[in-house]
Amino acid sequence: MKRNLFITYALGLLSCTFSAQASNDPWDYYRVGGNYSSAYSTRYDSNFGMSIKGMYGFHSGNDYGIDMPDLYGAQLGLHANIPSGSVFHELSFNLGALTGSKTYGGELKWKQQVFPFTAGYSFNVPLSDSATFYLGGKIGFHYYKQELSGGGEKASESDSSGTYSALIGFKFAVAEKTDIVIGYEIAKYWSDVDPYHFITVGFNWSF
Repeated sequence: MKRNLFITYALGLLSCTFSAQASNDPWDYYRVGGNYSSAYSTRYDSNFGMSIKGMYGFHSGNDYGIDMPDLYGAQLGLHANIPSGSVFHELSFNLGALTGSKTYGGELKWKQQVFPFTAGYSFNVPLSDSATFYLGGKIGFHYYKQELSGGGEKASESDSSGTYSALIGFKFAVAEKTDIVIGYEIAKYWSDVDPYHFITVGFNWSF
């Protein structure tokens, strides 16, 4: 009887030891054929994916004595995953469409449209079976159009310039290869205008 209890106890310790070792690289469980239960499925084996995010941003300053319009819209991205031990790197190409308007004094209306095209990089660290932390940045250019109207008059202009941003956030698994992505991004569109601060929420898929 005591022998059986000892063997049971020993097996329990061995099981705990192997579990602790496996936790150093949570992807190992899935490489040996474990059942899916979280974001740690086959993400490293899926080299490509896409994302779609909703974005809402506000201007951080009061440039030229004017409170600029808030911007909202969506961003579509294509990405490639590069595994590196228990973390992974993500390279992306992103296309966004943002718009916003504001009325001043009940008469003057300022409308903006911004279309950023950027290449991005993010460093991804799995935190648990269902959560991943990411930190990165993007650089590229954007096309914009703005229009001022009031008192029966209207003026507009359009141009393009460089843009860059920094981003941080979390991914939460909701299916085998699908995450909900919640993040923050600070984006600089014009050299003489303070950056915009964006809250982003969307989905990320791996192929």
